[in-house]
Amino acid sequence: MRRLCALAVLCAAVPALAADGGPAAAPAAVDPAVAALLKRLDAQSRGVTDLSGEFTQNNRIKIFKQEVRSKGRFYFQRPRRIRWEYLEPDPSTLVLDGNLATLRSPGAPAQTFDLARDAVMRTVFDQLLLWLGSESLSRAEADYDLVAGGTADAPSLTLTPKARSPIARAFARIDLRFDKKLLLSSILLREPGGDEKEIRFTKMEQNAKLPPGAFK
Repeated sequence: MRRLCALAVLCAAVPALAADGGPAAAPAAVDPAVAALLKRLDAQSRGVTDLSGEFTQNNRIKIFKQEVRSKGRFYFQRPRRIRWEYLEPDPSTLVLDGNLATLRSPGAPAQTFDLARDAVMRTVFDQLLLWLGSESLSRAEADYDLVAGGTADAPSLTLTPKARSPIARAFARIDLRFDKKLLLSSILLREPGGDEKEIRFTKMEQNAKLPPGAFK
């Protein structure tokens, strides 16, 4: 359950947390640099059917001046299939297939979640899928101030929660970084108290054949 909670915290600050599932309201004005980057990201994500990669997750706790590191891999397949697997130091696997999520940890019974009835777990997966490119990141404009940065080959998008958003109580800022193929390369979550959670992605492959049974 610890890994499940870690994933839930990771995804808790995404735009749809406070949404009702409908399209987000458009802001009064959009920075041209942000609009251009969102257009590029949307165009890239439309070509994604499958995605796989490895990740390193670092949790930095300011008050204790320590860092907790986990490593794992993931597989994604449109429209709603994902496998998020921690390999070390504590193995566990969280699989989504449609609206059914299953958590498996060594020495413990498998836990299943019906996302049609579990709004919290649905938010966790919906937003993880959003970050991986399953939907338009323009949804973020309803709850965040967006700033585009980086370079043409390594763009970034900084999301600062608007004061009225409940997300501001959980995170002070979210940094999304992309590689030259516009695939997500890292997520950095900064909490108001100074703690940070960072996930770095490596060995990303788009539309490559996934292993048999990846979503079992």
